[in-house]
Amino acid sequence: MALFGPEVVFQAFFSWHDLCGVTSKGPMSEENALSRSKRASSYTIVKIPVCQLRPTEEINFERARTLAKMIAKRGLWTRPMLVEHRHLLIMDGHHRYSCATELSLSSVPCILLSYDDPNLHVTYWSEPGPVAVDRIIQAGLSGVPLSYKTIRHKLVALPSCSVDLDDLR
Repeated sequence: MALFGPEVVFQAFFSWHDLCGVTSKGPMSEENALSRSKRASSYTIVKIPVCQLRPTEEINFERARTLAKMIAKRGLWTRPMLVEHRHLLIMDGHHRYSCATELSLSSVPCILLSYDDPNLHVTYWSEPGPVAVDRIIQAGLSGVPLSYKTIRHKLVALPSCSVDLDDLR
């Protein structure tokens, strides 16, 4: 599936506190903070049409309904979804995808990523060991999603956003 001209929402920037806050081992060194800053600021948040996104995992519908109410009440979309760039597979954000559908949004803020991105950590929720990325891709392409909470996708220093829901309709 080709992606035709995603609209850039904004280049992701972080506060100094976000980039060099205190870690579990104390304050981050200036060198590590600058390295993290360079990695984090390289992500661009783009609006992707909801109809082009492909789920890879099932969701908890009660959790999705609660989240949709919270998003609607706030009137803002504040967390971009993580999406695999080639096939537009949802990596992180399945509940927010459901919210977008329930709120009749036509697009959502996303960060397009590759599974090769060194800042992306992919693990199983319930077991150690290497993740079979081809299994995730097959789930998204086949339309037969994996079970709820099978795979965890986490991006180092996930940027936030603040997009009015009316701008996503």
